[in-house]
Amino acid sequence: MRATDRAPSDALVFFGATGDLAYKKIFPALQSLVRRGRLNFPVVGVAKSGWNREQLVERAKASVTECGGLDPEAFAKLAAQLRYVDGD
Repeated sequence: MRATDRAPSDALVFFGATGDLAYKKIFPALQSLVRRGRLNFPVVGVAKSGWNREQLVERAKASVTECGGLDPEAFAKLAAQLRYVDGD
């Protein structure tokens, strides 16, 4: 099966959304995918930090600003797709 024949993903779920790996690598990579038009589905971050969605979006913004270079247009699209689940 070719990559273009695959059905689109319903969502991307990643655990440890408030941790260092997400901060240094995952959020900048997600913004890059948005910039390339390759991320057009919800992104669900899971962590047991007691946060809410707004706090996760702020963390993601700080992450891409420090570790990837903030692209305001791409980040706005990413932020609209971000969801947060508190749990483990």
